[in-house]
This record gives sequence, structure tokens and C-alpha cells, in this order.
Amino acid sequence: MTTASVSPDGLLPLTGAQLGIWNAQRIEPDSPYYVVGDVVEISGGEPVDTDALAQAVRATTEEAESLRLRVYETPEGPRQAVDTHPVPLPPLVDVSAEADPAGAAQALVDAERARLAEDCRAMTDRPLYSRTVIKLSDREVWYTQLGHHLVFDGYTAALLARRTAAHYTALVRGTEPPRSTFGAFATLVAEDTAYRASEQAAEDRAYWVERFTPLPDVDAEDGPGTGGAPARTLTARAELSPEETAALRAFADAEGVAWGQALIACYAAFLHRMLGRTDVVFALPLMCRTGSAALRTPSMAVNVLPMRVTVRGGDGLGDLSRRVATAMREMRDHQRYRGEDLPRDLGVPGAGALLHGRGINLKAFDLTLDFAGAAGIMRNVAGGPPEDMGLSVLPTRDGGLLLGFEVDARSKDQAAVDHLMSGLRALLSGLLEGRPVGRIALAGDVGALLGQWSPAALPGTPLDVPAAFDAMVAAGPGRTALVCGDERLTAAELADRVHRV
Repeated sequence: MTTASVSPDGLLPLTGAQLGIWNAQRIEPDSPYYVVGDVVEISGGEPVDTDALAQAVRATTEEAESLRLRVYETPEGPRQAVDTHPVPLPPLVDVSAEADPAGAAQALVDAERARLAEDCRAMTDRPLYSRTVIKLSDREVWYTQLGHHLVFDGYTAALLARRTAAHYTALVRGTEPPRSTFGAFATLVAEDTAYRASEQAAEDRAYWVERFTPLPDVDAEDGPGTGGAPARTLTARAELSPEETAALRAFADAEGVAWGQALIACYAAFLHRMLGRTDVVFALPLMCRTGSAALRTPSMAVNVLPMRVTVRGGDGLGDLSRRVATAMREMRDHQRYRGEDLPRDLGVPGAGALLHGRGINLKAFDLTLDFAGAAGIMRNVAGGPPEDMGLSVLPTRDGGLLLGFEVDARSKDQAAVDHLMSGLRALLSGLLEGRPVGRIALAGDVGALLGQWSPAALPGTPLDVPAAFDAMVAAGPGRTALVCGDERLTAAELADRVHRV
């Protein structure tokens, strides 16, 4: 078995995924958005045993080595090791006597998130996770699962919540929990180190560089750090009912694609309409867990890569969904290449915009848990930095889907964010009804929606099409004006065809 590159003092290198987060937090040292995680809300017909829950949370933390990682600065760069000190019980806070227990509990969660973000910004030589048990009543108890993105991602959150539920159930029922299947963190580091030195890594890099050379038409931006972290965000939420979600699933089944691929196709169509582009590019988080060790080991592994798909006004959802499915298969074949390396490897200005501003984060984990008969529901409360047109998708406890936009309040007002959501809902409904992308009104107030997101008209009086092509021919009739595969047209040839049309 490949062994990790361990330094003489026993420290392990950071994985490629961790290095991406390390560098991002260093670029934005004041950003609180690199703390991520959830609240697990437990409720049932019988009282919830808060002492057993606290013990279950501690037992899970003891088993998950990544939660107990400590990162250190060394002459060779950041290194890490698992903290071997005993894990304390999480604190228990009782808000059951408050006039609004749920409001008081949420305020505690918000305060814990803010405190952890402040404590973790430096990242080195400190705990990188936080857990608190909050009692709202005898039959309703929450606990927090928050951590710096260096040690935590959405897949890890689901692993930890399921294991905590298993420990709690065993404690309440007086049985032994199933044996832990969590992998050793050092094994994960070893596999990552071996991949980064492999031929497969070089092939993956070549694929992504070729895929985005030349750079598609994206908005040039600096990526993280532009203007600093937002102090306030604006959100818009909308819920797809269980019936609407069932209709989406039925449509996807009939078209031979996954329902998530159909939803991603809807988002691509939405960007086509909002941005006026046929060549649509947006960020897509991928689980990036290949092999049994990665699937079993709590860690930061998620990878964000750019999806590129062609969208035309005449496309129906079926054709577009199959196009997305094909693109996703290619992406998954090369998903271990780190997306944050792509701007550097492309080496062209504006490449950072491939991963920022637009993206869809579809969290399709089963968020329903069994705590000795009581129902546990994971609710995300810290999902990373906001994006200008970034869409989050979460399952709801009744079988629906929760759609959400979270936008920097410095760049948009609430009306603009609400228009985004209403436009997306309208497009999704129209596509499921069988209408093509370009024949769906985005909202009742289309002018206001497009006005929020479209650039101002250029000054002056525009030329009509014949005059514009005449001017192009006069400037250089023999210049190449259009290339399509092996076919090349001069300005004169192209203008002639346009005039005949």
C-alpha cells in the first residue's frame, strides 16, 4: 500500500482539496464563509435523551480523525496531524424556557458559526470543528455540525450524522453500535499524494486545459478576494412541492437521465436566457470520492469544476438533459483534477471566472435520520461563499426540493434576487410542460427581470445588418471572417451569403 509522505516530526501534507481551501482562506483572511456545516434537528413522540446524544456526538468525533486535525506552519508549508487529546463532551444549552425556543436556538447556531469562523481564520494549531447540543423541549433537540472546510464537506456531514444516529440509538436501546467503517486519514493522504504524482493526474490536467482552450466568453473577474468578503447577503428561497419533484423525476426517467441531470439542464437553460449565451459555463461541485478509502473517510474532498454545455433557444429539456449527462460523464472521468488549479494551468487573464459567479450545488444526500425512533433532519446553515447567480438545491423532509439563491448584498438588491428565483421557477415549469428554452416567459415582469441583469445599450445608432456587412467587406473583403470546422469564409463570401438570406 502506498504510504503518505510523513515528515520527520510525524506531520502529514495537506491533500490537494485541502490546499485549495487553505489558499482560498489565505487570500480572504477575513472571510467567515470557509466554515461550513449543518444543524441536525431531532424530534419525536418520546423525550430525546440529551445526555445520550452528547455521548453519541463525542463518540463520532473520536472516530472521525479529520475532525481532530491540527494544521501547523512549517518551512515546507502547511502540515497536519490528528490531535490525540481526549475529546470533551459537547456543551448542552437549554432554551426550552425561552418564549421562542426555535428562535433562541437559531440565534445560538448563528453565534456559534460566527465564533468558529473567527477562531478558525488563521487555521493553524487550533480545533477546526464545533459541536453543541441545544434543547428546545423534551421532544425537540438540535445539535450542530460545524467545521472549517479544511476538514469538512457535505458528504462528510452526512457520514457523521448517520454515525451519530447509530451511536445514539445503541445508547438508548442498550445495544452495541455497528462497527465503525471510517477509514484512516493517513490512507486518504497517501492516495492523494500518489494520484498527484501519477500519469492519470497529467492526463486529467491535459483534458481540462484542452476543454477550456481557448477560454470561453466568461465575465472576467478576480475570483475570491474581489472587494473582500461580504458583510451581508440576500437570499431567495422557493420550494418545489413533492408533486413537482415527482414530475421532474418522471420526466427524467422517461428521457433516460437522472433527475439531477435534468435539474442541472434547467439551470443551464436559465443561464442561457439570463446571459444571452449559447456557450454556457458554470461551476459544478463533484463529490470526488473514488475508491473505498475516500468513500469511507470523513474529510474535505469535494471538487468544484466548470461545466460547459451548449444551449440553444430551440432546445427542449430532454435533448438538453442528455447533453448535460454526456458532459457530466466526461467530467467524472477527470474529476480528481483540482478545479482551483485550472486558472493557473490555463495561464490566461479572466480564467478565474470559470469557477465563480455561476454554479449549481445539488446536495442529494438522504437527510432523514433515525435516532432510536425519533426523526433527525439535517439542515444546512453554512454553505460557503455566496455567488452572484449560484443556486443551491436541497431535499426537503416531505420529498420536495428547496431552491435557493444567496447573493452579495453589495451587488444586488432584494428585488433582483427575488426576480432570479421567479424566473427560474417559470423556466422550470415551462420546460417540464414541453416548451423549448427560448419560448418561455421568465416572469410576469420580464422587463424588470432582464433589466436587473443585462448590460446597458451601447451609445450611438446601431447599423442595420446589410450596412454592417457592407462595412466589413469594404474594410477587407479577403479577410477570414468565419471558421466552422474545415470551412472558411472570407468577409466578402460571408456578406454575400447574409445578403442572399
